[in-house]
Amino acid sequence: MNNQDPKNNQKDNKTPQKPKRFLFIILGLLMMIIAGGAGWFFGSQEGQQLRDQEKDKSALEQATTQFELGVRELEEGRYENARKRFEFVIQMIPDFPGAQEKLTEVLIAQSIVSTPTPVQIPTLTPTPDFRGEQELFDQSWQYLVSEEWDNAILTLDLLRDKNLQFHPVDVDGMYYIALRNRGVKRILQDGSLEPGMYDLSLSERFAPLDNDADGYRVWARYYLTGASFWGIDWSQVVSIFAQIYPAFPNLHDSSGMTAQERYRVGLIKWGDALALQEEYCLAQEKYELAFAFFADESVAPAATAIYEACEKSKEPEETEVPTVTMTPSPTITLEGTPGTGETPIPTEATDTSGSTVVPEPSATPQPGNTPQP
Repeated sequence: MNNQDPKNNQKDNKTPQKPKRFLFIILGLLMMIIAGGAGWFFGSQEGQQLRDQEKDKSALEQATTQFELGVRELEEGRYENARKRFEFVIQMIPDFPGAQEKLTEVLIAQSIVSTPTPVQIPTLTPTPDFRGEQELFDQSWQYLVSEEWDNAILTLDLLRDKNLQFHPVDVDGMYYIALRNRGVKRILQDGSLEPGMYDLSLSERFAPLDNDADGYRVWARYYLTGASFWGIDWSQVVSIFAQIYPAFPNLHDSSGMTAQERYRVGLIKWGDALALQEEYCLAQEKYELAFAFFADESVAPAATAIYEACEKSKEPEETEVPTVTMTPSPTITLEGTPGTGETPIPTEATDTSGSTVVPEPSATPQPGNTPQP
């Protein structure tokens, strides 16, 4: 019963080990793939972080360099260059330490330089109490730093009402900054074009207006001029807003209608007016310019009709001349002798066979069909 071959027993014992070895190999490969994928993922994340850090580091270094140059130029009295450098720093890193304060300092310095200093005439008056004025002055400065232009102007008005002679040059400079920046904000962001232009005009009482603010005022004036022709002369609307929208496409008034949208709608309305004058091809040109911004489905049927009318007007007008068939008249023999007083009577022509030939009436030409244009 127990006479079994030991070799066969060894084979039986070794046979189950092969699937186990294969399973271990598969598990090892999976672990290697997972480990490799995880390493690649974390490596790429770390690389991206390093690239972001290098980018931020480069921007910080550039902003720091420009800030230091601006501080040096401010100390040297080159206010315009310093202003541009501080504005560049704020544009690159809005919360760069000290940039906003230095920009405000530059603007005040510019206003002081541009405004003549009044001659102070000493008078024998008792020393006034400046504590209330100083508090208003400091509060106005804080509002300027936080860009609360409305509050700054109201506080400066209170200060001027309380004491007109309290730091007059500095207060003039603060008025200039607040009015100038509120005017620009009203024009570019709020769409209050006329109030913004008025603020900029008030700021000119304290110091000359810079080129950027003056340019914004000019564009606002152009916008109001173009809007005044709305519904009256579409060619003027298109002509004016064609100059505005490439530079300031989002410039808008209280209606919220941007310069680009006014230009697009003006083209469509001008095209409609030309179509009423049967200038279909010129109207089609205006519609194509308007559709370059986007395909307006609300006016697509009108655009299609104008296109078809333009194509039809290009076709040559051809008039078909009717064909006229000439039929020879029959031969007529007159009886009687002229001069005898008898009326000649036409006789029928007779052929040689003796049969009578009756002449056929001439065919009346029928005019052909004239093609309609």
